[in-house]
Amino acid sequence: MSKGNAMPSKSCQIRHRPFRDGDFDAVTDLCVRAWYGGVEGIYDRIVFGRVMTVGALRRSGVARVAVTGERVVGACFGGIYPNERLVVNEEWDQRFKDTMAVARKRAKLGGIRIEERLFSKLRMYTVADVFISRGYATAQSEFNLLVVHPQFAGRGIGKRLFDDTLGIFARAGAQGCFAVVDDDFDLNFLKAQGLGIIERRHGASGDSGKRTVSLLARRL
Repeated sequence: MSKGNAMPSKSCQIRHRPFRDGDFDAVTDLCVRAWYGGVEGIYDRIVFGRVMTVGALRRSGVARVAVTGERVVGACFGGIYPNERLVVNEEWDQRFKDTMAVARKRAKLGGIRIEERLFSKLRMYTVADVFISRGYATAQSEFNLLVVHPQFAGRGIGKRLFDDTLGIFARAGAQGCFAVVDDDFDLNFLKAQGLGIIERRHGASGDSGKRTVSLLARRL
């Protein structure tokens, strides 16, 4: 869940379903609205959103969206790692490579500020990978992305997506779950779902250290 002020929206029915390939751009838009609205230039905002979306999909075997009608208003991606190692979703390998090629060209032109903004959320996965490798029960499943359209915040959409995904983790045999987030994310939401802070650090590998990265976990 992102931080930000919720905007009022009309009452409408929300249903949940598995993510489809055609939802990619809609989830990218959610990421842009939640985390990159202050970035100048629509092209940069789209590139940033795509990097975050495909980066999460690549390490997620579970992907759910919340929709009203055909409009995607929320998404939750997660991975299950039973053997103390990351399980890569190879279906997204080529899209990840193509997206990263575009992002690296943009970073080269934009300098260090753009480079860090583009890749800071991906670099948080280094913290996750180390945690997975330690073999803790709480490292057996991971929330890689949880986002709700700001206009639909405060309606329980994020909690239901979280609960749906948590149920899939549990049925797959995971004994615990975790998430690695930065300052953009609402830590209180995760704490309300029973996750506690395991580690906090300034920056992930390769970052300047200006942003705080938090690792939270819980048993199932």
